Amino acid sequence: MTESNPLSILSASIADGDAIDWDEVRALAGDDDIQQLLEHLRVVAGVAEVHRTQFAETLAATPEPPAAPAIGIPEGPQRWGHLILVRKIGEGAFGEVYEALDTWLDHPRALKLLRPEVANRTSAPQILHEARKLVRVRHPNVVMVHGADSHDGRVGFWMDLIEGQTLEQRVREGRLSAGEAAYIGKELCRALAAVHQANIVHRDVKAQNVMRASDGGRIILMDFGAGEFFNATAPGRPHGTPLYLAPELITGGAATVQSDIYALGVLLFYLVTGRFPVEGASLTDLALAHAQRARRHLRDARPDLPDSFVSVVERAIDREPARRFQSAGDFHAALEERDTATAAATTTPTPLLPIPAPAPPHSEVSSLLKTLVAGLGGLLTILILGAISCRTFEVVMNVRPQFLAGPADYLVLGYKALLPFVLEWLVFIAVLLLLAGVRSLLGRRLDRLIGPVERFFERTSPITVATLIPMLGTVWWVIEAWRHWLIVTSLGAIHLGQPLNPPKVPILDGAFADHQYGYSQFATVLSFIVLFAVWRWWPSLERRAADVGAVRRMKYASLVLVGAVMISAVMPRRFAMERFPVVLYKKQQSYVIATRGPELLLYVGDSIDKVRPIVTTDDEDFKDLNLLLNLTGR
Repeated sequence: MTESNPLSILSASIADGDAIDWDEVRALAGDDDIQQLLEHLRVVAGVAEVHRTQFAETLAATPEPPAAPAIGIPEGPQRWGHLILVRKIGEGAFGEVYEALDTWLDHPRALKLLRPEVANRTSAPQILHEARKLVRVRHPNVVMVHGADSHDGRVGFWMDLIEGQTLEQRVREGRLSAGEAAYIGKELCRALAAVHQANIVHRDVKAQNVMRASDGGRIILMDFGAGEFFNATAPGRPHGTPLYLAPELITGGAATVQSDIYALGVLLFYLVTGRFPVEGASLTDLALAHAQRARRHLRDARPDLPDSFVSVVERAIDREPARRFQSAGDFHAALEERDTATAAATTTPTPLLPIPAPAPPHSEVSSLLKTLVAGLGGLLTILILGAISCRTFEVVMNVRPQFLAGPADYLVLGYKALLPFVLEWLVFIAVLLLLAGVRSLLGRRLDRLIGPVERFFERTSPITVATLIPMLGTVWWVIEAWRHWLIVTSLGAIHLGQPLNPPKVPILDGAFADHQYGYSQFATVLSFIVLFAVWRWWPSLERRAADVGAVRRMKYASLVLVGAVMISAVMPRRFAMERFPVVLYKKQQSYVIATRGPELLLYVGDSIDKVRPIVTTDDEDFKDLNLLLNLTGR
């Protein structure tokens, strides 16, 4: 971006009135021709300095023009140098903007006066020197600065007065279409290209700083108050409007071309949605949201936008600067190539008309359908888990056909099987929210520990990360299944018959329940971790991946793993979680495993017969009938 010719740099310094060490310059010169040229340039510098001094003296001696009429002039300073203040048209944290009359040229101007408290903290010569640099930017889409000065302790710049409305005012009238936003984006890309070519980072591209002129809809980039030179931007306190700041600026990084690209991407997002991709009430909240990748996606905010426009904006606001457009020209080319056919063919500004909001009935129907689908999905999950739990019990215990459970039993048992998962997942979510709050309080101190881990995963190939999650989950599942293999052997022993194949742990008492509870806890933790990874990381992995299909297949594999783990935990649930009445049948301890009317289906503990006996409550083989009645609640 900087000029490479030393003579060009020297000439620019003479034009700007910079201090020059001529002895040092001569020492760096080579041959006699260069020495002679330097002497000529020194003479020119002297003449320029004389003219600047005479001009300043002339200004000091020039009588002040007559005061302007009182009507329409704001209270406070009615005159600033050769400019008469007409009315205040805006203000911000650092300055106030007035419509002013240039008495030398008899032409209206916009005058930005820095607030006195800001001027007291900032060197006036430094501000004026910056203004002389900013005046180098000459482009139809950039406001033209005509000069800067200091009067009565107040520093200010005067520039073209643009009649029109800001994009902030425009968005309040209604969201823009993709074609309208793309047109504005291309105009601002041209503006930023000119700014960056002048070795300046704007640092405050936002809706309030962009005007749509009333003279044909020209888009003009305004307010260079936060602008800085490339070699002067260093890490430190972020400058600009927080909601438009790139993540690297919030964490103290230096402003770059890519941070201006990010701000323009946020602006386009805002134009078509009226919202911001990352929101927060403070810099700390924004830093936390960026760290957690809690970003609103443009497709979710506006499903009706064309894919071409969405992909361009999503790339511009990518978390990583290296994955954004590397210049304003690249951004402009992408908008040209990917814009909708109408916007690409348009050669004049598209009329900015608000997009009508979707009709409420359609929105209500869509919301109702989503709720209905979610409800049916939950009901189907409960039925499936209940059926699996029932059928496992019935097969292992050799339950006779007339005692098989029905759909109503599936619903009850499925609800009981799913409820522990949901409750523990809610506890895990509460813990994560608590940790997020702790991270917000600790701020950068905790980021120093977490940051390297996050950057490691961001540098790792997306397909590698996507493969590791289901693979490590499967390995953990195999280890836990081996540790709780007694559950499987006990179920097999019951199914095959006793005492030839006695179970390793009694299957209908507390020892088996302890094993099952441990395995269920593992299943809950693993399923939550994998589901959280699918929700939190997979959108980012799919955006970064060259082969989106491969990453998506790993997501489906992860979901299959979650389903398999949950099913394996639910299958033996009835053995561990239900309490079966204990009775005496033919002087043997037995369990009532099913009922149908007055009939009871028994499991006799020491019997090798897999055919389960059916008895009634008045059967003579019940030697202890009161025990049965007490346990069944009859």
